[in-house]
Amino acid sequence: MFNNLEVCQAVLNALPDATFLKDGQQRVVFLNRQACELFGKTVEEMLGQTGLADLDDHSVEKITEGDRYVLETGESIEYEHQALNRDNVLISIMVRCSRLVFHEAPYVLVSLNDITSLRESEAQTRYLAYHDILTGLHNRTALYEQLNQVVVPGVGRHAGETGGLLLLMDLDGFKNINDTYGHQAGDFVLCEFARRLQGVAPKNSLVARMGGDEFSLLTDRPVAREEAESLCRQIVNLTQTPFTLTGASPFVTVSVGVTVITEAVITAGELLRKADAALYEAKRQGKNVHCFYSESLDASLSSKRRMEKALANALSSGRDITCAYQPLIRAADNQIIGVEALARWQDKELGEISPVQFVPLAEETGLIIPLGKLILRQACREMLRWGDLSLSVNVSPIQLRDGGFARMVLALLAEERFPPERLELELTETAIMNSDANSKHQLVLLREAGVRISLDDFGTGYSSLSLLKDIVVDSVKIDRSFVQFVTQLKDTAAIVTAVSHLGVKLNLQVIAEGVETREQQQFLVDAGCTQLQGFLFSKPLSEEKLEQLFADIERNKDLSSGPHLEIKD
Repeated sequence: MFNNLEVCQAVLNALPDATFLKDGQQRVVFLNRQACELFGKTVEEMLGQTGLADLDDHSVEKITEGDRYVLETGESIEYEHQALNRDNVLISIMVRCSRLVFHEAPYVLVSLNDITSLRESEAQTRYLAYHDILTGLHNRTALYEQLNQVVVPGVGRHAGETGGLLLLMDLDGFKNINDTYGHQAGDFVLCEFARRLQGVAPKNSLVARMGGDEFSLLTDRPVAREEAESLCRQIVNLTQTPFTLTGASPFVTVSVGVTVITEAVITAGELLRKADAALYEAKRQGKNVHCFYSESLDASLSSKRRMEKALANALSSGRDITCAYQPLIRAADNQIIGVEALARWQDKELGEISPVQFVPLAEETGLIIPLGKLILRQACREMLRWGDLSLSVNVSPIQLRDGGFARMVLALLAEERFPPERLELELTETAIMNSDANSKHQLVLLREAGVRISLDDFGTGYSSLSLLKDIVVDSVKIDRSFVQFVTQLKDTAAIVTAVSHLGVKLNLQVIAEGVETREQQQFLVDAGCTQLQGFLFSKPLSEEKLEQLFADIERNKDLSSGPHLEIKD
């Protein structure tokens, strides 16, 4: 028969965390095998000691103070601490302390969990969220975030002062390199151009790859016209030297569009449109040309105003704007469990207009408020009869900042008799992190009513893993930029797996968007993603085509199962 000490020791040794017991004088009286391994000492060396002998003064003070607090108050505490392990490597440890009383004597039960891998994953996530994987430059997300800082009134510039330059660059003839020499050669050219561009970029400027063969440069200080002209000439000269490949030395040219950031600029989108208008003009003029934005160049300005008027009329009449629905698939069995509602606009005169065009325009003009309400109402009406399906709707940060947003949503759901439990609102993590106290209160009101909240484009904003600890959400949607490379890049695969595992532990639904291949699907299922979405399963469908899809599935499915999608190679 085992005695109590043997049983206690066996239990402690079975625990995954390093665990030990301290008496009222903070001396170790009991510990498990994991604690010995963590400290690199034997049981005999640890017993009777405080376990603080090899630590620095700051660590000793912090741990002693924590133990004393637990002994005196009886309250449990949890904190993170960094320390050197037995191999002299700095590791991160989560420390949990609670008080136990034996024979009226107080003791401190301490457990230590090595979270170094988690912190390293967070660091990798932060890097991947803001950097282009191929070139190592910043990415579009990083540029957008910096642009949003630049256009904030009073930040980085004074009244009447320029706030720097935004340059957009496009490599002319790059497609020919891919077609002639292959994508590996194309990747080399992109990386080499990125290296050259960094070499001429002004100090502290942000250099980014926007995607494909498009690059950008944002300066953080006012730049004189002569200096800006000189910078553009240097960039154009970068392509005068051939890009040496094995057995070939192909040339490309570069077009540069420039816009000067002034006090009048109020949105990041406006900056990008102006730089893009200048880039378009540079490409129109020929090869290796740079062009500065001017009002006369902005041929899109009148088009924008025309589009704004047409959008306002469409919202006022309630016509021409419709919903498309992209199915959401349960990873375990390919069953359709929900849909995401996506705005579509078909104007009688302008034709079909992409959401990439009209959604930013709606945000800039304030029309996003009525547009969001129209899409939500239409989606609730059309999906009401599909009682087993959840409905996801995207929410703009501007909508969230509206003080009456939660009240509007709940009133609309009541009017349409749509159950709040079936609705999930998707917001980007950047939008939530930038929201004020009132915006966060809106989310609390919605969740209390049963509406679910999802973090969209997860991994492209702030410190994503840390974010999950601070904000109560129901699901996370791993961005398609991670899914795209999940079967090709080890770092990306590791991040997706880490996020999936963490999501499961936090009882979150983990959704992967942009799934296009069977290989991606299998990896995501194995990684622990609970829901999938992408062209592998279905493109966004009109209400009629969605109904036809369900009808086709209904005819072919087993009567005991739900609507399953048959994936075709």
